[in-house]
Amino acid sequence: MGVELNGKTLGLVGLGRIGREVAKRATAFNMRIIGFDPFLSTQEAGEWNIEKCELNNIWAQADIISLHAPMTPDTKHILNANSLDACKDGVRIVNCARGGLIDDNSLVTALESGKVAAAALDVFEVEPLPTDHPFLTNPNVIVTPHLGASTSESQVKVATAIARQFDAFFNHNEIPFAVNKPVESGKTASAV
Repeated sequence: MGVELNGKTLGLVGLGRIGREVAKRATAFNMRIIGFDPFLSTQEAGEWNIEKCELNNIWAQADIISLHAPMTPDTKHILNANSLDACKDGVRIVNCARGGLIDDNSLVTALESGKVAAAALDVFEVEPLPTDHPFLTNPNVIVTPHLGASTSESQVKVATAIARQFDAFFNHNEIPFAVNKPVESGKTASAV
């Protein structure tokens, strides 16, 4: 049986664009929102109605934990046997970010013991998920095949964004959204 969101505490791990959008929606359900992100200031978090806190506070206080962090050496298995043990009994886990954020074996154990009441997972440590994986037969786990963001509208948005980037590069000498260097004008970029 499910639970109401009203009055529950949502713990967000990762407060980038997606984490903040989740917070915005959770606000509509009158949820208390706590979050961890080493790159976001307490003031910025507050602008999104998020109480910034450390991970141990999220584990101890959250009724629902939703992961929105990138996969890095620091975030690999951020949810593991120790962190799951520190969680409230009956916590619910959502992961639509990266599979390696959760130690799958630890989550299976926590689900079987009842420590974790339910999980909704779109990503996994090993993809595709093996057909005999315990997540697939657990009635308290919702599994989607890494396509949580795949909608007709999102595909149109991606195509439009790509077209705009080509236009910016070829017609305006700009390189938008560069990830390996600061965004420069085409003239400056060609000199680099």
